[in-house]
Amino acid sequence: MKKEMADIGFSAFEFQFQVYPLHHQILKKMEERSIKEGSLKEDKKKYAWTEADDAYMVYAFQQNDHIPILHQWMSIFRIMAYDTVDNAPVTAVYSSRGIESLRVSPVYDFKETQKKVELKEFADIAEIVEEKFENILNDASYVVDRAKLFQMVHRNEKQEYLVEPAWYFEIIEDGNSRSVTLINAVTGKETLLQ
Repeated sequence: MKKEMADIGFSAFEFQFQVYPLHHQILKKMEERSIKEGSLKEDKKKYAWTEADDAYMVYAFQQNDHIPILHQWMSIFRIMAYDTVDNAPVTAVYSSRGIESLRVSPVYDFKETQKKVELKEFADIAEIVEEKFENILNDASYVVDRAKLFQMVHRNEKQEYLVEPAWYFEIIEDGNSRSVTLINAVTGKETLLQ
């Protein structure tokens, strides 16, 4: 995948790759679901799924200085805020036949500045998140399932792209409902998702 991406012009960008296997039976079920949902026509159906169709799902998030990037849409829309394969800017399916599909978007070309920023202590950021959920007036219990430092891309008032460090928290409510909270790692302010 890295070689293919370098060949088409992405060698200057830094990515963190993840891979998981796709068994042909799972692919068959995904195809059946796509037909049922109407996103795939019956006449485009593959009629025989075999072990030769086993593949790997490859996905990657862009990084800058080894810190993953939350692309612009992940810091705006609640449904796109999750750190999952669905929101990765690079996705591909690779099988014994080679690369079956490859999608790359959006990718940012960063310009470094000499501006230094000081991050708040993680304990202070965690306290902000704890306070937010303690102030919700219900009997639900909230658990932080994941916390991860990202560089968050967003636009300023002049519609210029900016990058700021942000803490990404996945919160589980009452053991089943999941949400994302983004906290600016410099200011401690929450990024409100739509």
